[in-house]
Amino acid sequence: MSSDWQRLGGLIGTLFMAQVAFAANNDNANCAALQPALAATAGVTLTETPQLMPAGDLPAFCRVRGQAAGKVGFEMRLPPRADWNGKFVLAGCGGFCGQLLPDKPGYSNSINEALKQGYAAMAHDSGHQAPTSDTDWARSGDDQAVALWAEAVLPTLATLSTEVIQAYYAQAPKRRYFSGCSNGGRLGLVAAQRYPELFDGIAAGGPILDLSGNAGVQGAWMIQQAWTPDGEPRFTPAHIDRLATHVREACDALDGLEDGLIATPERCHPDLSALRCTANTDSGCLSAEQLQQVAALYRGAHDGDTQLFPGLPPGSEHLWPFWITGRDGQPAWGRDASQGFLDIYRNVPAGQHVNPASIDVVAEAAAMAASPLAQRANATNVDLSGLRAAGTRLLIWHGWADPLILPQRTIRYFNDAAAENGGAEALADHARLFMVPGHGHCWEAPGLAPDLFDPLQALDAWVEQAEPPAQIVARDTLDPAAATATALLCPYPLRAIHDGHGPLDDAASYRCGE
Repeated sequence: MSSDWQRLGGLIGTLFMAQVAFAANNDNANCAALQPALAATAGVTLTETPQLMPAGDLPAFCRVRGQAAGKVGFEMRLPPRADWNGKFVLAGCGGFCGQLLPDKPGYSNSINEALKQGYAAMAHDSGHQAPTSDTDWARSGDDQAVALWAEAVLPTLATLSTEVIQAYYAQAPKRRYFSGCSNGGRLGLVAAQRYPELFDGIAAGGPILDLSGNAGVQGAWMIQQAWTPDGEPRFTPAHIDRLATHVREACDALDGLEDGLIATPERCHPDLSALRCTANTDSGCLSAEQLQQVAALYRGAHDGDTQLFPGLPPGSEHLWPFWITGRDGQPAWGRDASQGFLDIYRNVPAGQHVNPASIDVVAEAAAMAASPLAQRANATNVDLSGLRAAGTRLLIWHGWADPLILPQRTIRYFNDAAAENGGAEALADHARLFMVPGHGHCWEAPGLAPDLFDPLQALDAWVEQAEPPAQIVARDTLDPAAATATALLCPYPLRAIHDGHGPLDDAASYRCGE
């Protein structure tokens, strides 16, 4: 009898392996068949033959790489039919884009974490090839490239992705999502405002929704405070370290907890005079002029009592050397990106640069907002009635410690959108904002508190269950199972309130409240 069962078991195993081999061969054939299937698609050129990539660090997937609209470099990753969850996500891209980064890790303008969950996913370069802070391509007279970067890449790739999915799976996706951060967050808000019918859900993080205000007005203001007219940094890392320590000691406890985190930066107004150089202070002290410039960075661009753009949030100082003030003789990325916008605004030829010190921020603020690029790229329309009509969900998040894309501008947008769309309660059914204490810009540096979460996962749960997220639990590692600390994130204007006795690094010790 035992030998009969053994033979039966062997037969079942053989059949199973045959089915696996057949499925793999079928997936490989389906992948290769995309070459002729897409050959007739207008504006699409495949730059390599689609091929089934074997499982390794990632699940197996069909890789489709090419160009759309004759310009947009893209890579689409398609799980085998048996592993596909029936859904698609289009990633955003950061800065002025220009790079195809399908293997970018994490959750910011990335696709591999979605692929692991069974999504078909697409990464792209938005229609040009250049370093992410460079704007020479936008000053070359190529209007199509500018239009694609500003907004047209969304319908272009949404349409293409549907055609690829239909050809590979013989059915359309049941859900379509967009997920992006920084410029990707801006594209998310462009989608919410202009193309809400393209997606079932949109995740928009750290969005530079007011490009002309953030990169133009505040960008010129920031450069003028942090850099000399000759392009020399006004502050050393030692200055910034001293400042960061002073601000943290002054404002840590304002949220009721002494945990090394400034969770309520809007309440933080530190007295900077203690940092002033005297005969007995060390090299980390700041001169009277430097203190004035630091105060101006915190205040933001202004005209007398009129605020032109919000300033840098207290608690973000540890990130200033990378984004704002420079380090080791290198310009800061934020400085370079703002320079790129100012060059477009002043319409200087490619390869040339305007001196930011020559810009009168107060006099030119309105002109920057009215510039052609701002009219195309700014995503400041607070009318989200189209989002509501389409039934699309919008999840926005922003780091309270983001010195590059200023969080108060996102809050202002959200408040204005609530007023325009029937009030905060009505808007909450379709759009929610989560402010993340200690989080900088799009996870480009570790947060000062647990700040890692999967925005796509939170968004998908909202869409599928028709229940807005009442909270999000953030962790300190990419792998949820390996997290040793967690934090509770709350929908704005609520914040995490400690229960008075639980561990400070455990989300379960908090509730969302005012």
